[in-house]
Amino acid sequence: MSFQTALELFSENERKERRKILAAAKGLKKHVEAFQKTYHKDIMRDVIAVLLGGGE
Repeated sequence: MSFQTALELFSENERKERRKILAAAKGLKKHVEAFQKTYHKDIMRDVIAVLLGGGE
């Protein structure tokens, strides 16, 4: 396998992973928005803290 082929495969894998992460983030955002509408509480700060490892 040439370096160029390996680089192209790596780039494609990176794009696929990025799409998966963005899709998960969009899904999480929808859940947070639904929670906020239901309970009238802003939890985005709490969610971000947990995702960054600073929360519970």
